[in-house]
Amino acid sequence: MSMNDKTQYNDIPPKRKKRKSSAGYIVAIVLLSLITISSLLVAYQSVKLYKDSLVTETEEEKEIIITYTQDEVDAMIAEAREDAAATATAGYRAELKETAENSNGIVSMLRKMYPEYFVYYNTNHYEFAEIDRTIPQANFLNENIISNEGFLEYKVDGQTQSIKGIDVSKFQGNIDWQKVADSGVKYAIIRLGLRGYETGKIVTDENFHANIQGATDAGIEVGVYFFTQALNPAEAREEAEYVISELQGYNVTYPVVIDVEDLYNEKARSYNQSKESRTECAIAFMDAIEAAGYKPAVYGNLNTFTKLVQVEKLGDYDKWFALYDTSIYFPYEITIWQYSDKGRIDGIEGDVDLNITFPKN
Repeated sequence: MSMNDKTQYNDIPPKRKKRKSSAGYIVAIVLLSLITISSLLVAYQSVKLYKDSLVTETEEEKEIIITYTQDEVDAMIAEAREDAAATATAGYRAELKETAENSNGIVSMLRKMYPEYFVYYNTNHYEFAEIDRTIPQANFLNENIISNEGFLEYKVDGQTQSIKGIDVSKFQGNIDWQKVADSGVKYAIIRLGLRGYETGKIVTDENFHANIQGATDAGIEVGVYFFTQALNPAEAREEAEYVISELQGYNVTYPVVIDVEDLYNEKARSYNQSKESRTECAIAFMDAIEAAGYKPAVYGNLNTFTKLVQVEKLGDYDKWFALYDTSIYFPYEITIWQYSDKGRIDGIEGDVDLNITFPKN
């Protein structure tokens, strides 16, 4: 994978958003409910006091009745409202305090306060991207993600539903694929090649053929990815045709992926490319891959699926999602999750990206 998807998000005070949060609506509803209950309790207490004060006296004694003026009742209701508001506010503040103490600070609190948005930190500010509910939604629950000896698994009712995988390129050097297989790795997504970000020249990863042959010989299933710098659908189809030609003779059972990333480099040919253009290119690549009999997918991180492409137009395509954490913040269906770039696997010197699959919805 390109180093550009390794960006870590830090906590910087967010910009104020004008749009009201759904959390604010929830608090308002809670407040109104508490106020209503408090008001009913005040009214009930007033009636009870009145009834309890009716004393049957002897003829010599007078009937005693305790009453409240309208101003006194209004004051009691106002006090009850203030108490209800204070209780609701204290509860909400306590919940935010717990979130801040047990998670990643500001960004986690914003995500909790704005569940209708993708919220993430990017280049000194926070991004709010509205979640599209018309495309396939998340096919995972974070409580089912389990850590097992440094690797993550997805378990449902105690049964592992995920498959353990890695992705590699020339940067992993010479790999002992039999040791990799013996370590429990079931699949590998191998970099096939890339288009030069300045020259536009398409090249094959130096270790691609050795990696795909070695993995296959060791009984590991394989997929591939290609780092795109296509500027239009014609170039994207050219990239797909190149990939297809390089795959001849290999048994590829995992996705053939287009890697869409932002290089943040003015020299990159895709610098300032529009979302519409990137989306058209991704679709052109994947459609060509599918027509050749392979399973297409698109790779990216939070930035990719919120700023670089129109995710609503990629809803039916498989997604390989990169987020280095032990839980996932992503509202859409994922085929493969790249959860670490610091993995250690027998047969590979140094770090390697770790992945797991998820069952489809």
